This record gives sequence, structure tokens and C-alpha cells, in this order.
Amino acid sequence: MSSEAGTRTLGIIPVREADVLAAGRPILLAGRPLLAYTIDAAREASRLVRVVVSTDGDAAAKLARSLGADAPFVRPAELARPGVGIWQVLQHCVNWLQDQQGDRFDTVVLLEASHPVRPRGLVDRVIDALTSSDFDSVLTAHEERHAFWMQTPDGEIHPVALDHESSRQTRPPLFREVAGLACASRHGVVAAGRGPGRNVGIVPVRTWFGLIDTQDPFGLIVAEKLIEAAREQPELSGGPLVGFPDLGPAQTQNRR
Repeated sequence: MSSEAGTRTLGIIPVREADVLAAGRPILLAGRPLLAYTIDAAREASRLVRVVVSTDGDAAAKLARSLGADAPFVRPAELARPGVGIWQVLQHCVNWLQDQQGDRFDTVVLLEASHPVRPRGLVDRVIDALTSSDFDSVLTAHEERHAFWMQTPDGEIHPVALDHESSRQTRPPLFREVAGLACASRHGVVAAGRGPGRNVGIVPVRTWFGLIDTQDPFGLIVAEKLIEAAREQPELSGGPLVGFPDLGPAQTQNRR
């Protein structure tokens, strides 16, 4: 991991102990700790100078350290309760590092362990998209060209930017936020603790692997099955994936 042009970038992996450990043992995906995949993605990124796991339990902190990440604190109880926003957790982390260790960063990248499967190089692409622009944040999103409908508070159903006369191939894309794959933000945005800001850029992720979320019901089971299928047909992965070197190479497409 290295910095570029004097810019210091921090990777933060927020972890609830219950999401990576069960009965005191690591939750596994394809034979490896679930947390390992996101730590691998962070350690592979050349733009990150430090990777910190912010967790609510000593056992998860110990696991993180065994996998090569830094876990210098356990979150206070008020940030370990259900319903606490992710931006409060990020804010606490950058403030703790600055106040307790004098370590300050220009850019902060959120990586969630519940999104374990990332295209190789994705984290650096998101960071580059932020540092080469005036965005407050740049996040990953899954590109969709299906028809979407929205229910209003009074129960009415309306199309979301839907042109009924266009085909799926020519329809303008919609984007489903998957910020847990990677979301890079400027320090001031994270220090404010209120979200990604108003000026947000997107790095599209087009493979279906980007939608894997182990916090969804049966998400871990689905992830196992998808990985098993991709091992038999490597082209399904859409390209090299961090932590899965045996899935085989393929072309990836990315644009801003």
C-alpha cells in the first residue's frame, strides 16, 4: 500500500462482531474467514496507506489483526447499538485516530465486510475517481437497465425514469447504490458524520457479484453457490476477483 502525490488515504472496515463471528469462530466463505476478503481488497489497494477495522468486540478486533488489518480500538457502547448509522462510525474512527494517535488523512474509504466479492482494482479506481474530481464522495453502484417502479407515501405506484418505448439495451441506466463495495470520501465529509455529501460520483459495477450482501437473508449461502458456479464457469465472474485467484481471468468494463 502506498500514497500518491502526498495524499493520505485511510481504509475503514466497520464490523459488527456478530456479522463475522458465530459462537466465537470466524464465519467462513469458501473456506476462508468472511472478513478476510475485504481486508485483502484493502491491502491490495495501492492508494491506501492504512487499513483500520472499527469493531464493537475484542474477538472481532483480534480476528482483524490476525488477517493483517489494524484494530486499535473497540467502539464505545453508544456506537455499538443497532440502528447506529455507518457515517457516525466512520466519523468516530477518523476522530479517534487523529485525537489518540495524531494520524490524519485526506481521503477515507469505506469497505464493508458484508460485500466480500470485489473486482480486482476496484478500490483504487474509486479513489482515483474522487481525487481526480471535485466530488464530495465517489461510491460504487450496480448498473441496472430493468424497469423500476416506486411507491409513494400515499400508495401510488409510479415508474422511475421509465421510457416504455425503449428497449433494455437503449434505456438510460439506473444505479443501485452498493457503497459497501467501496465509497471514497473527503476527510471533511467523513468528519461531519452526516453522509456522502451532495456532490456524489459513481463507479459502475456491472457484474452480478457486486450485489452479494451477506447481511441479506441467505446471503452467505447464495454467495457460496455463486462462487461455486464461477469456479466451474470462470467467465461468469466478469473478471478477476480479490480473494478468488482460481476463478480465472476475463475482461472487465468500467467507466465513470
